[in-house]
Amino acid sequence: MKNFLHYLQYLAVRLVWLPFQLLPCRRAHSFGAALGWTWFWLAPGRRKIATDNILKAGVTHDPREARRIACRAAMNFIGNLLEAARFNQALGNAPWHTYTNTAGMLGGSLELLQQPGPVLVLCAHLGAWEAGTRLAAAFKPVTAVARTLNNPHMQKFISGGFLRGHLEIIPKQRGITPDVLRRWTRDGRVLGLVCDQHAGKNGIWVDFMGRPASTFTSPARLHLSTGHPIVLGAFIRTGPFRYDAHASVLRFAPTGDTEADIRACTEEINRRFGELVRRFPEQYLWSHRRWRKPPEKCKM
Repeated sequence: MKNFLHYLQYLAVRLVWLPFQLLPCRRAHSFGAALGWTWFWLAPGRRKIATDNILKAGVTHDPREARRIACRAAMNFIGNLLEAARFNQALGNAPWHTYTNTAGMLGGSLELLQQPGPVLVLCAHLGAWEAGTRLAAAFKPVTAVARTLNNPHMQKFISGGFLRGHLEIIPKQRGITPDVLRRWTRDGRVLGLVCDQHAGKNGIWVDFMGRPASTFTSPARLHLSTGHPIVLGAFIRTGPFRYDAHASVLRFAPTGDTEADIRACTEEINRRFGELVRRFPEQYLWSHRRWRKPPEKCKM
């Protein structure tokens, strides 16, 4: 039964994909935004999660405004995904500076991508992160750790390169193996991680936008153990195939207390992402369950 439902989901996506391919590239985002608007109003559970998250994060204290932001975020989420799917068709091999404004890349973050050497790039579900992989790939080979879909038909469909382009995807379930780490250092690659997902028992509970959130420690552990710099940021859409890159560099000085350093580094990562989300709340995926109930003995 599960495989049958997966196949029905796959067929539904392919039916939407057919007319989508006939649209002009500049209409990709608006087409996705319409789907996002429809999904937002047909999914009351996710709508409530998104609205509550915005209110509890203090982005606004007005429920109507929170619902408006949540709706815009849903529209931008799917709109950005579909625009990324038409990226190659619209821009081909256009140089990165024709679609990216890098004025918001601070602290030498752009230079780190341009220079030889391994870099750890961290992003959140903020802005057009799928399109943002193109910027990193313009300078270095990219390895990204990403969760594979439960639907194998859909996973095979998106693995064809139309969405994420030519980069190496490591299934999150497999983890970062010693071979991945060796190639990251040897080839001077970008290692990309998404850092704002609920980590459950595999994370530590630290503050994220004023609330405790279980957060993966792998970025902090990788940085502290290798010394390779972190570039942390977001790719914010400003118009059809036009983006502002916002990034900063994180180099954490170890104190010798490993666990304390991991916690402090993870807290700093969350703090910086929280600042970016507050600046661009309409481009954040509020509908995912980032904040859960912490355990009784949670240390903050």
